[in-house]
Amino acid sequence: MNRSSSRGQRGKVFLWIVLGCIVLGVGYTAWVIQRANASAALAETKPLSAASAEELQAIQGQPHLVFLAQAKAPYGQVSLVGLDPEASSAAQTALQCDRIHYAAGNGLCLMYDTAVSLSDPLAPPQVRVSLLGSDFQPRHQITAEGIPSRARVSPDGKYAAYTVFLTGHSYNDPNMSTATVLLDTATGTSLGNLEEFETWKDGQVYDAPEFNFWGVTFARDSNLFYATLRHGGTTYLVRGDVSARRLTVLHENVECPSLSPDGTRLAFKKQTGSRWQLTVLDLATMQETTLAEPEGIDDQVEWLDNDRILYQKADYDPPKWVSVFVIPADGSGKPEIFLPNATSPAVVYP
Repeated sequence: MNRSSSRGQRGKVFLWIVLGCIVLGVGYTAWVIQRANASAALAETKPLSAASAEELQAIQGQPHLVFLAQAKAPYGQVSLVGLDPEASSAAQTALQCDRIHYAAGNGLCLMYDTAVSLSDPLAPPQVRVSLLGSDFQPRHQITAEGIPSRARVSPDGKYAAYTVFLTGHSYNDPNMSTATVLLDTATGTSLGNLEEFETWKDGQVYDAPEFNFWGVTFARDSNLFYATLRHGGTTYLVRGDVSARRLTVLHENVECPSLSPDGTRLAFKKQTGSRWQLTVLDLATMQETTLAEPEGIDDQVEWLDNDRILYQKADYDPPKWVSVFVIPADGSGKPEIFLPNATSPAVVYP
């Protein structure tokens, strides 16, 4: 190749590099503008009319479901409906959340703070963590860095637990990092990040700098809880003791556990190849039962009763964004829609 031809080739390469930088710059600028506009639109959206205190109390006096309505904007409006949704009218509150859980007159709401992204699109994401009363008004509120993921309140309403992504946004991401914190619902006081608890495995203290915890579920006495621990490429089920600040490894390949009302089984998602399979673990025998959900599910399920579980997934018939489904916990049956256009179900028995 002669010198002039070589210069011509280098010139073309330089031109493509310059054009590529321009395209990337324009694309990034458009992304920032689009993100800010979307956040601004969400911030300007007014909540739908909230139900009266009497309407809320009427539903709260019977077994019911607290959930996030997703049929239309503003998405994520906290709503209530009886456990037979087809025979019960839903009531909406003025509160919006990205994730909610509720028990015994106490609620936990996680909400992505759009004000942070509006003021600085490159700033770390922030989550508003709100502890609620039966009127669904925040009693205590803190701000945590991260992206909302999991929320749970103990059956007696005494404690709450939340999980946020510090880095990454999926539990499939090998480089993701989480923070899981326990709260006293009466005072809003932190009881600690689970990384501060002592972890035991095979009769010995188990310690590593890269522990990640998520997906807390409480027993009825609230002091006992279960959660997921990941170390390296392995996930474990751990049993926790709040007062002793201790965790004990029980079983492998358990994510986002949810304890049955009778305290005998855990429903969870199990990594099988490239997807998560809904599964139930018998705590007495450690025997697993695969549930009849053919799709991969990334959710922390909720028990409707001792025989059925609820969870959210994409709804295609007719096409919706996402709905709450129900399935038997013994491996029989098939998934059926329980509540359309809804997420984050919490079953409440007065």
